[in-house]
Amino acid sequence: MCDIVPSRQSSTSDWWSKLKPFIIAPVIFVIVVAGIFAYSGVWPPMVVIESKSMQHGDLSSIGVIDTGDIVIVKSVGSDDEVVTYLEGVATGRSTYSEAGEVVIYYKSGMNKPIIHRAICDLEYNSTGGGFDIPELASVPASMWSVPEGPGVWWNLKDTVELYDVGFLGVTVVIDLKAMLDYMSSPAYSGEPHGGLITMGDNNYYTGANGTLLGKYDQRWISAVREPIKSEWIVGRASGELPWFGLIKLYATGSAPDYTPENSKINLVVSLGLIIGLPIAVDVAQSIWKKRSGKK
Repeated sequence: MCDIVPSRQSSTSDWWSKLKPFIIAPVIFVIVVAGIFAYSGVWPPMVVIESKSMQHGDLSSIGVIDTGDIVIVKSVGSDDEVVTYLEGVATGRSTYSEAGEVVIYYKSGMNKPIIHRAICDLEYNSTGGGFDIPELASVPASMWSVPEGPGVWWNLKDTVELYDVGFLGVTVVIDLKAMLDYMSSPAYSGEPHGGLITMGDNNYYTGANGTLLGKYDQRWISAVREPIKSEWIVGRASGELPWFGLIKLYATGSAPDYTPENSKINLVVSLGLIIGLPIAVDVAQSIWKKRSGKK
């Protein structure tokens, strides 16, 4: 009686079947990341949201930037390519449940990039020494005012007030004089310039008369005392993967106490489906083969 020697083809097939999952998964991951990078045009092409400055409530929502979300970053050539809140109101363009677009920017001296909504675009008026805000001409007059000057949008030097901004309907009092004074002070090394005024959707405080006032970056972030230059813009937010950024936050111990509870639940359920569904399918296939007499 002769022994049956396993063929080389059979051994190769067994070897491949064992290693296949460890090869295919990394290849798929690389393809996905490469595709996102090709679309994004910047590296890294995604950022994890660590704060609640863009949330629209205590609970997270799909279509809103919440703590623990992963946001895809799309490159832009200049701030002219960014749709601001005012422009969004005029044209109907909205992202993440609000008018206008959200930008990611980084300036030297900051700890990390900031992801906030572009509110308006200031143009420095080198002749008059103030700011022009042409976007004001495209929105209803009830949305803005110039308390300390004529009701025009050009060569503004004091303050401009924007009303009923965002999901909270806040009033944003933009102190143009403070920015102009800073850029003309001896401590400033550059030339006066225009750029974007930015603010988190959820950044506000209550004024003395009970009015909700927007905390825009140029006043409330010490490293950002001037309009955002084009070269500081990393890109604009374009798409999101909700909840999955919490994996990084918990792994690094940086998940804040205010992390939305439903985001935690949704993440656990999603991971359970991703891990459990293939196992359930494999078990079901094994049971079916046994019952049908197949090997």
